[in-house]
Amino acid sequence: MSDKITVLDIPSTLKRHIAFANSANSDFGVVSDSWKQDDFAILNNESGLKHGLPVKTDYYSVILCLSGSCKKTIGHFVFVVYPNSVHLVSPAYITSFEDASDDLLLYQVLFKKEFLLNNFLKENILNNLLEVNPDYPPIYGLPQKAVTSLKALYEKISDESREQGAFHLQILRLLLADLLYEMNRACENCLLHSTRHLSKQYQLVYKFKKLVEEKFLTLKTVQEYADELYISAKYLTEIVKGETGQNALHVIHNRMYLEAQYLLSSSALSIKEIAERLNFDNSSHFSRFFKRFAGHNPSEFKNAGA
Repeated sequence: MSDKITVLDIPSTLKRHIAFANSANSDFGVVSDSWKQDDFAILNNESGLKHGLPVKTDYYSVILCLSGSCKKTIGHFVFVVYPNSVHLVSPAYITSFEDASDDLLLYQVLFKKEFLLNNFLKENILNNLLEVNPDYPPIYGLPQKAVTSLKALYEKISDESREQGAFHLQILRLLLADLLYEMNRACENCLLHSTRHLSKQYQLVYKFKKLVEEKFLTLKTVQEYADELYISAKYLTEIVKGETGQNALHVIHNRMYLEAQYLLSSSALSIKEIAERLNFDNSSHFSRFFKRFAGHNPSEFKNAGA
């Protein structure tokens, strides 16, 4: 079986960005393929795309939302990106977005850990900055003062990237470290004003979603997850519905659907191979499952993205 699955790196992401950008004369971020750094870049979202197919990257992104909104999926977290917020995308997870508003404006810094580990930050310090709080969606609201400060920081990073003066890489590392600390400060402020961590139901639903992320290829039923969590399937269904508004089985199926979209759009695997990878009995069963979500069969989805 072919196992070639595309994982986006920074150069290929920049090519996509440049191809879809509305304006080649943007005064922010990277706007041409002359940028040669493969472990760091900065860009905005001037593409006009309403949705993005599931992708996996080999880099982190710290994204500041200045206006508009979209629905974002990062692994087992699904949340709305909203103005005056900052969120983190990790290479550990598949990510996608949909329902982007016309006025969505994002500033994005892309980087690999190696960019900061290069005689700059110790790995344990960097890991702590990037882990933030794994129990909560990686998005944090900002007071207006912090938005103004972060916006200026992103713009300074953009200027340094464009001008490439003396010591520009060292300065970019300093600015990126500042950005990560500001994001962690925003996370701490969110937690101080949150009561969700006091809820046993929230913690249990989080454990369920994390378990789905880890075992969706092998565990397919609510009962199997309830057994793993040492609770009844009825109770698991009730608390998931109460906390998320979704059926527990839908959470499981939605994760399988996300993986199916990713494999269909980012790999050379055949429909049969994808069905086998997702542990369906046969390709017909997989096609019926996919059509219930997408409204069309997997081959139509694959051909549309070709």
